Amino acid sequence: MQIEMISLFYLGLLGLLYAKISLDTIGMRKKFKISLGHGTNNEIAGYTAAHANFQAYVPILFLLAYPLEQSTYLSPILVHTLWMAILAGRVLHYVGIRHADRPRFTFRIAGMQLTLWPMILLATVHIVRYAASWKTP
Repeated sequence: MQIEMISLFYLGLLGLLYAKISLDTIGMRKKFKISLGHGTNNEIAGYTAAHANFQAYVPILFLLAYPLEQSTYLSPILVHTLWMAILAGRVLHYVGIRHADRPRFTFRIAGMQLTLWPMILLATVHIVRYAASWKTP
């Protein structure tokens, strides 16, 4: 596999997961006949929250990971490890939050940790690379 294709592979998997989350959310909206928001229905609230959370985190993660992968600054093993953590995090978060009436906080917390730690690591690498590029006169 080419190094520059790793992020695109995981983005494809995350796209399929997002489609699943979207279809589940649509199904809940049909079931309860709620087209916008969630009204007073906590069951729909969990699905819409999971949908919005996914939509907020995945693009920034891609924007952080892909340039580093393209620059070959990170080893392919590290890129795979980060994306596997992100993918697992998004799955765990979805499982933990989708049923708001009976949340699974352990899954939700693990999911956010597996999302935020790679984000923090990637952001830090960008900052360090930028600082290292400064030339002292």
